Amino acid sequence: MFDSTLTLSRGGIILSMDADLNDPLFNDGVDHNHKNFTALFNPSHAELLVNFLDRVFTTGKLQTTEFFNGKNLYQLKCVVIQTGQALCIITNMIKQRNALLSIEKQNFKTLVDTYVDCVWSFDTNYSLITANRAFLEVRRKINNNEVLRVGDNIFKYAPDELHKKWKPIYDRALKGEVICFEEKRNNVYVEIYLTPIYNDQDEIVGCLGVTRDITFRKNSQLEIEGYTSKLEEFAFKTSHELRRPIANLVGIMSLLSGEGLDEAEKINAINFITVSVGELDNMVISLIELIDKYKNNTLSVAAASS
Repeated sequence: MFDSTLTLSRGGIILSMDADLNDPLFNDGVDHNHKNFTALFNPSHAELLVNFLDRVFTTGKLQTTEFFNGKNLYQLKCVVIQTGQALCIITNMIKQRNALLSIEKQNFKTLVDTYVDCVWSFDTNYSLITANRAFLEVRRKINNNEVLRVGDNIFKYAPDELHKKWKPIYDRALKGEVICFEEKRNNVYVEIYLTPIYNDQDEIVGCLGVTRDITFRKNSQLEIEGYTSKLEEFAFKTSHELRRPIANLVGIMSLLSGEGLDEAEKINAINFITVSVGELDNMVISLIELIDKYKNNTLSVAAASS
């Protein structure tokens, strides 16, 4: 609850109220009913409030004003509800903003925690600001079951080799560089993305990191590259090997078109043609099979990527 609702007379007397008793205006234990509402605030605001309420009754329209009362920013909305009475809603804007920020922060944390990839951020002092469950679990394994917590130095519990590897990379990001690279960890390929975090003054205040598992994509790419290499090799071989049976066929056809061949020579020539045609057919079949494998693999990768 961020609002307190008052029913006011034209003179500012509180006729009834539904107050947020946790708000500094009402947590003093005083019964404010039948007292002037200006007494709720610092005396320096009395004239402002009197003029504000006068505008409400004079215009008959909704009026709004905002001002600081101590450390809190209050917004007053007031409108006439019947002759001689006005409804006034008092909102503690600071309290409302903090509550909304808390909700937003919790919603963001819940969203990030459900993300299967690692997400983390840290400030310029290398203090961990945010970290989802995936990142904390990876660090727990690296840290010999020591649990890293928000607020800890990001290198806490980390082995020396990890510190030596990542410190220069983090420093680059904290200087404004956006970094993206891939690496293989055991049998897992990951893509690592680091970007600076800026405040409203365009100053770098930290770094955000995201690590994604790209093993399937990487293996698919390597498989496609393998097929492509085989296809190029096959094309190179066939471009040379095809010449032999074709040259044989051309020679035999030229021979058959001439005269002077007996029946045995003609039969041998026909058999040679059959062998050469068979060789050509086997090459074509092998080429078609290789192309089909390449197409099927490409389609499966495209489907998985989408």
